Amino acid sequence: MNVDQRIQQVDACIEQASVSIEGLIAPELDLALQLCKHFELQLGTLVRRADAIRILDEGQTARERLQEAAQHLICR
Repeated sequence: MNVDQRIQQVDACIEQASVSIEGLIAPELDLALQLCKHFELQLGTLVRRADAIRILDEGQTARERLQEAAQHLICR
């Protein structure tokens, strides 16, 4: 699966995803804030996309999901 296909897959379940930072521990929240600052992303958008990725693939860590979510948002 290429990046565009993965983005479409995540887009398909974005409505089911949460926008809450409640489940993030301090290092994960720090990473999310750093990604948002560096790439000028909205925190809620990043967190929601990362949660949509979690819905699709429980095997990834929160850190990996945040990084993938940032990649998707940058590619757009």
